[in-house]
Amino acid sequence: MTDRASAAPMRWRYRAADSRGVASSGEVEAPSEREAVDALRRRNLWVTELAPVGASNMPPNMAPSGNDSRSFARPSRWRNRGASNADLAVIMRAMATLLSAGVPLDRALAYAATQAVGEEARGAFAAVRDAVRNGQALSTAIARHPIFPAVFAPTLAASEVSGSLNAALTLLADQLERMDATRSRLQAALIYPAILAFASIIGVSVILLLVVPRFAVLIADSGGTLPMSTRVLVALSTTLARWWWLMLLGTVLIAAAWRRWQRSDGQRAVWHAQRLTWPVLGALERLQASAAYTGTLSVALRSGVTLLAAMALSRGVVRNVALANELERAEGRVRDGGTLASAMERVLPPLAVRLLDAGEVSGDLASMAGRAADGADAAVQRAVARAVLLVEPIMILGFGGIVGFVALALLQAIYGVNARTL
Repeated sequence: MTDRASAAPMRWRYRAADSRGVASSGEVEAPSEREAVDALRRRNLWVTELAPVGASNMPPNMAPSGNDSRSFARPSRWRNRGASNADLAVIMRAMATLLSAGVPLDRALAYAATQAVGEEARGAFAAVRDAVRNGQALSTAIARHPIFPAVFAPTLAASEVSGSLNAALTLLADQLERMDATRSRLQAALIYPAILAFASIIGVSVILLLVVPRFAVLIADSGGTLPMSTRVLVALSTTLARWWWLMLLGTVLIAAAWRRWQRSDGQRAVWHAQRLTWPVLGALERLQASAAYTGTLSVALRSGVTLLAAMALSRGVVRNVALANELERAEGRVRDGGTLASAMERVLPPLAVRLLDAGEVSGDLASMAGRAADGADAAVQRAVARAVLLVEPIMILGFGGIVGFVALALLQAIYGVNARTL
């Protein structure tokens, strides 16, 4: 009698996302938390929050709702909070190695909790370890912590079903390392232009704020009349010296107004769509989005995530709202029976589309998506290298032109004073 009572189903309140990436919440009956999670997985739902009905620690915003229009994939980011991609990749790879060697999962998580970089990361791994020890699935425990990219939970959930958890951790580590390497190469390519721009700004500011005013005083004391070029230079110097605070205030107000304008998804989408039409930069942004999207798609598919769920998760790493909206419409075309390649023709670069088409034909879509990500990454590197080669001489010529104008204006004034004294 007691056993029957203990096995009586409980009501659990949940929040989850379906294969389209749309969030929903409600209640489910199950004897235990694990069985509640299993029941929701059979409905193709990825659990993000689960608690017994009536629990005192129930989140207040988990009221049952069968039609929550918020997207689970849109806020998803590979760039996590509290831990860098490189640090997280090291921990994921170490856990994969430990699991491959036969170390139990809770001990692998205990290692991660002591070796992770940063208090937040260590606390998150410790909380995940405690949840796993209490019988919770790794994917469910990880979904509750924002330091882990949103694609982690469904990828690990699929691997738990197939029994390939160490392989999934390795794939996630590979993707994190690839994205970190790409970011590092981009940053390295932009270091010299950034230093050159900073030096140019400092040099021009010193000339206009210190050199020109003193020179103007000397010329005025000599009783000479300044030539037009020198008067223009002095006017610029005086305006900057007197009204710099007004210029700074105007810049701050414009930036604040711009941020407020972009709070609306519709206005941000318009701006992001406009950016895609820019020469050079528009193509570069589309290539970056393609690399992130296809790379995440490859990892999710390799781990056994269904195509529509993988597309929704991959869409979450695309930061351009206009592109994300196009990808969402592409998901609808695939859901209606279209092929992935045909759905992506107007969204991704042609090379990525052809590789995805080859992957669908050969039945190896995950591998071809990975090749598309590698190709897009290589194209981004080449585009950045060409842009840097173009920007550097332009910046040098621009700074040289400013210095030349200042020198010409000062020399004309000096020659005018000398001519009057002779």
